[in-house]
Amino acid sequence: MNVRNRRRTPALFCTALMIAAGLASVPGAAAAQTPDTAPGRGCTVRDGYPPQARNTSVGGTPTKYKYTYSPYIGGRYDSCAHTLTLYYGGNSSPRWAYYEVSYAHPSGREWSTWQGRMGENRYATWSNPEIGSWNFKVRACAQSIDEGQGRNCTSWSPQLFVYTGSG
Repeated sequence: MNVRNRRRTPALFCTALMIAAGLASVPGAAAAQTPDTAPGRGCTVRDGYPPQARNTSVGGTPTKYKYTYSPYIGGRYDSCAHTLTLYYGGNSSPRWAYYEVSYAHPSGREWSTWQGRMGENRYATWSNPEIGSWNFKVRACAQSIDEGQGRNCTSWSPQLFVYTGSG
């Protein structure tokens, strides 16, 4: 009788048992992927970019862009969530009272503008956005007592382009 073989058998059995137990405890090891996470579902996640503003990236997810004295801007289209989200901010000085956000949507012939609250990390989301080319820009502005003096604002951010279609 070979003593070494008897000692190896329990050790090999215990090792195999530990490996099997480890695989069973790994999430999704034996489970099928859900439709939300299955590759090839046809979802598109596309980040915006500034076509005429190279070297303005400040990083982040999605990537954000800014000029030296402007707020940052970034955007993301998600076809699975049916959303277009604009990210902007970066000016926390008490000098600035609001953000002025300008955008042009696919069927719009002119820029539209709205005022947003100040803050470091702001965002706006469109549900089921119109398919096509969207353009955005943002700047920070001070509240003026005398509108006749004109607005006191930072420079505009780089103009951001986001396409909300497939392909």
